[in-house]
Amino acid sequence: MPTASKPALQCDPEIFSRNFNRLPHEVQHALSDNPLFQLPALAKLAQQVAARENPHHSKGDIHVDQGKAISGKTDLREWAKGDIANLINQIESGQTWIILKHIEREPGYREVFENCICDILNLTGKKILEDIKWFEAILFITSPNRVTDYHIDRECSWLLQIQGDKDMHLFDRSDKDILPDEELENYWMVNNLSAVYKPQYESRALVYHLRPGIGVHSPVNTPHWLQNGNNVSVSLNINFQFHEHAWENLFKVNYYLRRTGLKPSPPGKYPFIDHIKSKFYTVFQDVRRSINRSPSVSEQNEARQHYHRIVETLASR
Repeated sequence: MPTASKPALQCDPEIFSRNFNRLPHEVQHALSDNPLFQLPALAKLAQQVAARENPHHSKGDIHVDQGKAISGKTDLREWAKGDIANLINQIESGQTWIILKHIEREPGYREVFENCICDILNLTGKKILEDIKWFEAILFITSPNRVTDYHIDRECSWLLQIQGDKDMHLFDRSDKDILPDEELENYWMVNNLSAVYKPQYESRALVYHLRPGIGVHSPVNTPHWLQNGNNVSVSLNINFQFHEHAWENLFKVNYYLRRTGLKPSPPGKYPFIDHIKSKFYTVFQDVRRSINRSPSVSEQNEARQHYHRIVETLASR
């Protein structure tokens, strides 16, 4: 893997240590002048992602939202031969939101992604690798003034603004007025759109004005929404997903406990009880997979292969 003379992603170590996966905070990056993120290169990238014969996601690794059902096209490979490139070239005059997933699978972008991840792991410490399932790089290309609706994500992420500007409104996930435990439990068990925006708490938002060279860290399940500026926005999302035992199993156990009429303690309040809950649900999942003969995460999955390559690279440094 190429090693950049200057870190691709930077953050004050003290701020990072205090806020990592707890609260949002600003980071800096050195990707804004990279020609890989100019629109002509991104049009080519979009064609490559849409035409994949073995996408990571069963419905394909590209999502397009124009306020109509383009993302539901039945044959994205055929569409990728021309329409997606034209869409990117015309994005300034539209109301379009394009998501390209797992761009680390493509040459050039893989090196950018892995340099960013290694910079992040230099800040977190390598021990965190024990809790990480896989890594991913997602690219967002957005028309001027487009709004991304309020939601939460399962990934621990860094959104790096490369072109244009946008305001990102993030909330403290520990604020139960904003994000009750019931919403989190439903998110992990039932519906990933369970988080509900509550306008009366908008004044509590941490608003970051993102511009080229600036990014923001979004901890797992941090509520947020975005307002694009008067220009085309290109943003790179570097993220990783934790193993189930590290986070989501606690909400899944609490989901079932709450359904029995109990009022379970929120994750983090009693660490020993959290440990027991997580272990219990991990065993439960293993037994259920064995009965249903469901496969575990495949070691052949390309996201896992990137994980192993990053681990090897860090071990050699």
